[in-house]
Amino acid sequence: MKNLDKCDLCESTILEFVDVVHDYNKGFKGNFNLYKCKNCDLIFLNPQPTVEESLKYYTSDYYQRTDEGTGIQKIVKNFTFFLQKFHTKNPNIFKFFPFLSQYVRGIKIIPDGKYLDAGCGNGTFLYAMKRINPSEEYYGVEPGNFDEEDIKAHGLNVIRGTLEDAHYPDNYFDVITLNHVFEHVPDPSETMKELKRILKPGGILIIAVPNHNSFAYKIFGKFFWQLDVPRHLFHYSDKILKIYASKLNLKVEKMRYGAFWDQTTFIVSGLHWISSKTGGNLWIGLSKWIKKGNIFAVAFYGFLYISLTPLSVLLNFLKYGDSVKFG
Repeated sequence: MKNLDKCDLCESTILEFVDVVHDYNKGFKGNFNLYKCKNCDLIFLNPQPTVEESLKYYTSDYYQRTDEGTGIQKIVKNFTFFLQKFHTKNPNIFKFFPFLSQYVRGIKIIPDGKYLDAGCGNGTFLYAMKRINPSEEYYGVEPGNFDEEDIKAHGLNVIRGTLEDAHYPDNYFDVITLNHVFEHVPDPSETMKELKRILKPGGILIIAVPNHNSFAYKIFGKFFWQLDVPRHLFHYSDKILKIYASKLNLKVEKMRYGAFWDQTTFIVSGLHWISSKTGGNLWIGLSKWIKKGNIFAVAFYGFLYISLTPLSVLLNFLKYGDSVKFG
């Protein structure tokens, strides 16, 4: 573990202890401390695991295979792919249905473009984009224990290691995406510098992260599902992301709030809170039953998810959604 004695964003040394948090998501034992910079409000884990230490906290189910999924999972995955394809081919239509944007992760098609998905896991997004628009070049980089055979079987170009390990040329990529990855990196400022170096002038950088300024975080605090300690090292808001971008003279063209799992955040955070009172871990138990296809578990989760959808749409409209994306 390494201690941070200053803020990564503003380099202030005036740090404030926030709370002790536990790993409710995966069940690893230990106490993890959250601190906040009193100057810029960046929240972060302190001390933090080293890159080598952090690998043990990423279980195999963190890396979903590109073709994985049965039953309800496969239905959701196919529906998501349909939306991705429709959004990528017809991006302007979604301006009339903004609430659907939280369910879609797409990219702008650039002729002969080079695309990088940093922190790509098993390459699920890369494979989807390759299926949608096979004529472009797609790259990925991932430090975790992804399935190399699965990557090769789907013809994906993925480097095992950090972004810096990849040694990409200057001004190389037209589009770079980090989908809920930036919160995992131990040196955000250095990562941003590297992203700018390898991005072409006028290129597109898209970063999506959990939003610690969300309504759910304000309600659930240390039980907030997307704290996900000790895997999430830094916790951002829209304001914090804009400051990171401005330090490198990157223009933020738009901010978007919400993600496919917004409703899940309320469900899981609530279960974490109940578990803290009753003992055990309700979410780990429920998620196991859902993966097994238990009809009662799926119905219970589905009912809660649908019931929370209006609230999710409203919070995203008010900019208090559980995730925030800029590009």
